[in-house]
Amino acid sequence: MSKLGSDQDKQVSERYGKRGWRLATAGTRSPIVAPVTRFLLGLPVFIVPTQTDEYFAWTIAVPMTAVFLGACYWSSAALALIASRRPLWAQTRVSMAVALVFAPLVTAATFIHLDQFHTDKPIGIIWVVAYGIYPVMLALVMRRQLREPGTDPPRAAPLAAWVRGLLILEAVVLIPLGIAMFALPGEFAGDGGLAGLWPWGLTLLTSQVCGAWVLALGVFSGSIAWENDNNRVAPYLASFGLLGLLQVVALAREGDDLQWSEPAAYVFVGYLAATFVLSAYGLLRARRAPEPDPAGS
Repeated sequence: MSKLGSDQDKQVSERYGKRGWRLATAGTRSPIVAPVTRFLLGLPVFIVPTQTDEYFAWTIAVPMTAVFLGACYWSSAALALIASRRPLWAQTRVSMAVALVFAPLVTAATFIHLDQFHTDKPIGIIWVVAYGIYPVMLALVMRRQLREPGTDPPRAAPLAAWVRGLLILEAVVLIPLGIAMFALPGEFAGDGGLAGLWPWGLTLLTSQVCGAWVLALGVFSGSIAWENDNNRVAPYLASFGLLGLLQVVALAREGDDLQWSEPAAYVFVGYLAATFVLSAYGLLRARRAPEPDPAGS
């Protein structure tokens, strides 16, 4: 991996371009704006989850929801950092898939529940404006990226079958769950008929925002399984460990919010265990998987 704009990055990109491989544009390799923005959004909800009425864009009544969202935002900041150091589109689109799924849904949830946002405070105004323009910016970035000439390098180092199977299982579970949480928030909020499928209590707004993250995590797992090449995805697999670690910290702090009498709580814990397994595999493979065309031939 190389820093965007560095001499090494320019040399690698030139080499790959000569091979006819599609390069990632600067828009899909945001080393500052995307990571910093996501980190700052996660800061108040992860650090002071009981004070969202003062420091976040809307009031979150259940602290576990707040720290869950903070952990997701911080983990996605790591994805953006990883993508910023990958020169090929085949190496960055996993990260873009997460943003393309998540951003429009959170924008929709924001304007559906606009009355719940602190639009009398800077953080509320920033949130509404940012999510108002973010999907448009993503569309423009993708338009430019898809016009970039070239093809993908061959898949030379496929994932272990059990890793790919685990990723597919996560996608199969998380994608429908995320869609349901967003499309049917009334069923997940309060005493709704599907509330038992989520480990802690939700409102209409938090069902949709958490659902957007659940869907994005499912797409993340599914995209890695589809790419099926250690060179393309090993660093992203390694990043699962950060997500797991942050969510374990969240559990340690606010675990009393979970409904431990329901199976969903233990499914959640099982998912966190899987993140560490996938991360360990990713860390090992990231060291062994060579970059495409290392000799430039």
